[in-house]
Amino acid sequence: MRPTLSTTEVLNDAADAVTRVAAPWMGLLWMLSLPLRLCQAHFVARVIDLGPESGQYGAHLFGIALAAAAALLPALWARAVFVRALGLSLRRAASPGAEALRVPAASLACYVYAALAIEVLFFALGWTLVALPLLMVMGGLAAAIAPLCEQPGLVRPFREIARHLSHGRVLVGLVTVFAIAFFVVFINLLFVFALGLWLAGAIPGLDPAPWQVLLDFGNERYLLVLCAGALLAVEPFWLGACVVYVHKVRSRQSGEDLRLWFERLRSEAA
Repeated sequence: MRPTLSTTEVLNDAADAVTRVAAPWMGLLWMLSLPLRLCQAHFVARVIDLGPESGQYGAHLFGIALAAAAALLPALWARAVFVRALGLSLRRAASPGAEALRVPAASLACYVYAALAIEVLFFALGWTLVALPLLMVMGGLAAAIAPLCEQPGLVRPFREIARHLSHGRVLVGLVTVFAIAFFVVFINLLFVFALGLWLAGAIPGLDPAPWQVLLDFGNERYLLVLCAGALLAVEPFWLGACVVYVHKVRSRQSGEDLRLWFERLRSEAA
């Protein structure tokens, strides 16, 4: 008999899966996601700087938005590769090789389409804060269910996302855990920069005064960069949790987990 699906079970298996594929696939994810996060942070910083007059600088903000859009596509491809690597590692209990790069075109197209739609919803409803948890879950599930979309379609990605929202308690638990993780990583980065600034004061000939202004807690750009760093650190584990969640939900419906378990035992015995 299979145990009841729980948040702890998903997190434990996700941690193991992410550890297996960390080298090199987490590095690829970070490398291609960093430009996107920095562009997003810069865009928000410029909107804050311009304030009520931001509407008069539409061309300037549009240029930053275009840069963010250009950085979005490589980041989505990196997420699709990372998710594929996670899926292969769950089937073989080992890190995959270059085959993780061979993301099917139909799956990638469905994921890009769903991710762009969710991104639009984020900018339309994200300011309410109430919709953020649901959008966060939809974004993670959109990446996790992409391998299931063997044929492109306008409705298929969202139908698959809706099918995997059945375990609401587990999803709420995952969102809560990762919200706390984001806050913890943010605080850790804050202390790391503060410690580095304090140590820099002991270097002869180095004036830390300019850095104290840049790394001040009242500097919005500094806080936005810390948020971008926290998102980069948490994102691989969030994707891992979503992939493991989708895998377990489907396994409980099809019995695939028992077949994979038997194949692993047979391979180990051989």
